[in-house]
Amino acid sequence: MSASSAPAATTLQAAQAARWPNVLARPWSTLVRVLVVLGLYSSYFLLGGGLQGERMPYDAGHYWELAVGFQQHHESFSLLNFSDPTRGYLAALLQFPALVVRFLTHCSMPTAAKVAGTGWATLLFAFLIPELWRRLSSQRVSGGRWLALLLLAFAFWRDHFSFTMIDVPALTLLLLALWAVTQTKIGWWLVAGACLAAAFNSRPVYLAAVLPALLLASWWNAQHGQHRGVRWLALAVGVGLALAPQLAINRLHFNSNSPLVVAQVSSEQPVSLYLKQLTWGTRVLRYDTDLHQRLIYADSAGLAVLCREGIKEYHSYGQFLAIALRHPLNYGWRYLRHLFNGLDVWQPAPYPLQAYGAARFWVQLLNYSVLGLGLGVLLLTRPRGWLSWPRVWVLLVLLLPCVVGVPTAIETRFLLPMHLLLLTVAAFQFKPRRWKAWLRGRPVRVGALLLAVAWWLGGCFWLSATTARTLQADSGHSLVDD
Repeated sequence: MSASSAPAATTLQAAQAARWPNVLARPWSTLVRVLVVLGLYSSYFLLGGGLQGERMPYDAGHYWELAVGFQQHHESFSLLNFSDPTRGYLAALLQFPALVVRFLTHCSMPTAAKVAGTGWATLLFAFLIPELWRRLSSQRVSGGRWLALLLLAFAFWRDHFSFTMIDVPALTLLLLALWAVTQTKIGWWLVAGACLAAAFNSRPVYLAAVLPALLLASWWNAQHGQHRGVRWLALAVGVGLALAPQLAINRLHFNSNSPLVVAQVSSEQPVSLYLKQLTWGTRVLRYDTDLHQRLIYADSAGLAVLCREGIKEYHSYGQFLAIALRHPLNYGWRYLRHLFNGLDVWQPAPYPLQAYGAARFWVQLLNYSVLGLGLGVLLLTRPRGWLSWPRVWVLLVLLLPCVVGVPTAIETRFLLPMHLLLLTVAAFQFKPRRWKAWLRGRPVRVGALLLAVAWWLGGCFWLSATTARTLQADSGHSLVDD
């Protein structure tokens, strides 16, 4: 190489080196994000990730059977064949894409679920989360920050997309409803109503999100003067179309005129499923299930309270509230631990696919670190910087269902909306340069920050360890059987 060509080569290398940071700093188009999500999840599943075998375990298998049940005994398809009192018909109907894949390709259940799950992941991560963020912040997220969110969500939740479960589809539909009510075209409000109803039909806990979702719709509608009444009518029609089959099912099978899910333990036992969950939530600190047995973490303090009250289960919501008010510290500490346990992700699957090994420490360390960043951003940012009515309504839409889930036999998937929210805030809003400038030349601040980080991480690992020590051996009769 001649002396004259050396500077030119150096300049070219520098330009190439600067290209990647520029790509990460710019917002990516929806098409690029779609291709990235498809490539990530397809590659992972093709390389053998996620659930293996031929069948679906536990609730995932039950959802599959319910979906198959729409066409009983090879007769004609009918929504009225659905007769499960604990779930809405859309919880089963949303599994139909996986059934279609299996029918067309003769593949295994997990393979069909992975194809459908890749579609849900693409809609959720490539479109809804970044587009909702843009609507709420008036800023497009950079490619690098969006990629950070995608990889964090992949690290903690990737195997959920290989099961025919309802947690991810229900949350996706809820976010789609929020996005749709920020559109001007009437047709999107019809979609919003149908998606909102589908979300709480498939996951009744999302009934807690209905009021703030309607308040968001009302706020946005008031900002756009034309067709206000027509939009509300379209929203109502969408809700009605989604709930009409559930009303017909309830009349036929449960002698009920409500369009909501009956949510009873069984058709023979007219006990509220949520009331039963409150009992289980008093008995256990955490509930997991691997592919072989149930993993129940007993709550000795909760069991002692029930024993002192002379009951085995709650018989009414009034009784539960009265007992909780008589033991406020007991119940308050329990639900704080439930909140932590719901965010304490140990493995990226609804049912652990392998034994907790040495990798669990690193998963937890990453989880606690990112959750700490997300909480830090929310707590240390001035309210004027991020608090507005639309954001308040969206926060309530995401957090209220989690609040309702905390008193139950907590599983990490129950707090999926809250966990994804904190991941999103950490990935999109954490600004290392601002923190570096705040700490520069101030040793007291550096020391305080290090102390806070040590306290946070140490406290998280301690709480997790105390829960892990309460694991009850599976004896065939558990605290969630009664």
